[in-house]
Amino acid sequence: MSDILEDSPSVLFTVSLDEVPSMKRSMCGLVVLAALTALWSCKGDPTESFRTGEEVIATPTSLFVDQGSGEFVTVQVVDEQGNQIGTDFTAQNVGPGITVAFDSTYLATTNGARLQTSARFVVTGVAPGSTSFEVAAGGAVDTIPVRVVPTSFTATFSNAAPATNEAVTVTLPAGYKFVTGAAVSSDLGTGIVTSVAPDSNSLSVVLLPGSSGPLTLSGVEADFLPGLPLNGLPTVDVITVGATPVAGTGSTATAPTLTVPALDATSGFVDVGTFTAADPTVDGGVGAQFYKLVITEAGDYTITTDWPTASASDLDAVQCPSTGCAGASVFVGTGTTHPEQGTLTLAPGTYFLAVVLFGGTPTQFSIQIDHTATPPPETP
Repeated sequence: MSDILEDSPSVLFTVSLDEVPSMKRSMCGLVVLAALTALWSCKGDPTESFRTGEEVIATPTSLFVDQGSGEFVTVQVVDEQGNQIGTDFTAQNVGPGITVAFDSTYLATTNGARLQTSARFVVTGVAPGSTSFEVAAGGAVDTIPVRVVPTSFTATFSNAAPATNEAVTVTLPAGYKFVTGAAVSSDLGTGIVTSVAPDSNSLSVVLLPGSSGPLTLSGVEADFLPGLPLNGLPTVDVITVGATPVAGTGSTATAPTLTVPALDATSGFVDVGTFTAADPTVDGGVGAQFYKLVITEAGDYTITTDWPTASASDLDAVQCPSTGCAGASVFVGTGTTHPEQGTLTLAPGTYFLAVVLFGGTPTQFSIQIDHTATPPPETP
């Protein structure tokens, strides 16, 4: 054999497939693989016929959209194995209060057939309320709930130009209600809520003198947003409150009579704060104003004094007997912060209330009175 290799420049070997069965099977396998590859290139994904249970998946699954603003929602279609499927996406059955637009700027992935495997829509809030729209893709459809959140209230006022200390009834649109802790503020500060209607759709408020512009409402709940109070939203309509001072506040002889609320009710009074009377206490106040309280029903009367936050002032309310306020020392709340609050247990009779200025120059202030029953004495 060595001689042959040395004498021959080359040696040609030939092998028959019939003689090597294992190699014959391998070659046949390569032929089958090549055929399947060609079939896939013509027919697409061979697993397509096994796909079932196509589902549209939205992110997020539901939307909260501010009125006048837009939010994105991204959608894709997957089979029951979680594989993304390329298809066309269409928004349909768009409910009232929203618009839905296909976002053509969204850079979605595609499959080999250039069909999108995901898409994005822009949902714009037009009118407050609960609504929805559908996304159809292939043979699947998904409904996406949408809640349009208001950015203002179309509330109505019983009087858009009330006089000083005139209570204004603020009525909400249908489907809205005031909840516990509801508040109404003007450009000058928070008003005094004196009552809330039994159906909670309206309330009465005494606003600070000279207030003007829209009101800001807090503690409002919409039927389509249960348990989610809306706070700090303005009204569409505006209001202008008179700023005429109440005459006679510089003397107990001409002191105006404050409205005393019934049991479990509230009354409110606002004044511009001239403080022309001398301080009746011995604590060195700058000046004072006087008010009369005529109590017809014994009980606990909680008196709250407040003034605008921007005013660096200090006010204290002082209870005076019917004989006058000279030397009065029963303070109803003390300190330099506000609001200041204290509770008086009063029997039927006439009393005076002195509001004493200890510092600063408040342009107005408010007095709120809440009437509750006096708790019975504890049993020893």
